[in-house]
Amino acid sequence: MNKKLIILISFYLFFLGFTSNSQTVINTESNLNKIDSTFHLFIDGMGDYKKGNLDFFMIKSNLTVGSRVKDKNLLRLTFSNNYQKFNGNPFKNSISGQMRYNYFYNIEKHHSIFSFIQIGKSMRSLINRRFLVGGGVRKRVTPSKNTGYFDVALGAFYENESYPSYKFQEVEFDPKTYNNLRLTLNVFTRLKFNTHWNLVTVMYSQWKSNKLKNYRIFFDTTLNYIISKKATIFLKFNARIQSEPYIPLIANETDTLLGFRVSI
Repeated sequence: MNKKLIILISFYLFFLGFTSNSQTVINTESNLNKIDSTFHLFIDGMGDYKKGNLDFFMIKSNLTVGSRVKDKNLLRLTFSNNYQKFNGNPFKNSISGQMRYNYFYNIEKHHSIFSFIQIGKSMRSLINRRFLVGGGVRKRVTPSKNTGYFDVALGAFYENESYPSYKFQEVEFDPKTYNNLRLTLNVFTRLKFNTHWNLVTVMYSQWKSNKLKNYRIFFDTTLNYIISKKATIFLKFNARIQSEPYIPLIANETDTLLGFRVSI
């Protein structure tokens, strides 16, 4: 097997976000089309350091290792972290890792069966541990290679979340662990407008099996302008929504990123 190393270094020109969320979601879609029969390593990172009237430090990175084996098997390992500190006090520290496997039972139509296992934690979201294991079926609705694709995935996963003790409205709450079975309906799209412009969108929805009013939705869309094979300007927006947060002081989250990506 020939080995290929692709390193993606992202320099973010603009960063706007207000964060507070009770779940960690890993988006593995962005590099999916670049993983063929060879081994691939993708690294995406950003950092910021300010010192003066206020001190601010941030480092954020994503790493994906992926490979196809005999065309029908796709394995991806993904790791991400986000650490932020203001005036010497950490206020965001999230780490997560995921292993995902797809078996393509119909290669021409891009239909596959998938399974995954994930573990993570989030300081800002007050999650000491989030462990997931599950699987499902993914099918391609529009298999056009020229204009992009539209995929739908149905599945389920077991969720184990551990929260620390906290105080809200002068009331002390003890540490607690939640175990749920969640159903998932996910949508993946990639629209190619021309040789320079494309739009990649992912929507994950997670529904508690015995209480469908308890749901979580993650939406991520990226508009890319491809300057060359090695340079891309992108505008990214994502949102995380949950109907019934386990900790009442946790709100929804949105992020907007404008950046420049270089492939070496």
